[in-house]
Amino acid sequence: MNNTVILVTVAALVSAVVWFDSRCLADLARTSDRDLRYVNRNTWALVIVLSFPVGPMLYLLYAKGPRRYS
Repeated sequence: MNNTVILVTVAALVSAVVWFDSRCLADLARTSDRDLRYVNRNTWALVIVLSFPVGPMLYLLYAKGPRRYS
């Protein structure tokens, strides 16, 4: 494979990871403490940043209370 193709692919994947993490962290910053479930804000931030792609998905599925979609 051409080195340029590999470099562009890696750059696109890194960009997607950074974008997804930043969107989840921005949502976490806007969420009030009483709406967070299971663990505190700092722990959710670590889960999001350190365990991609599972961490952001866990945050989106489990971090907020039942009023999330109302």
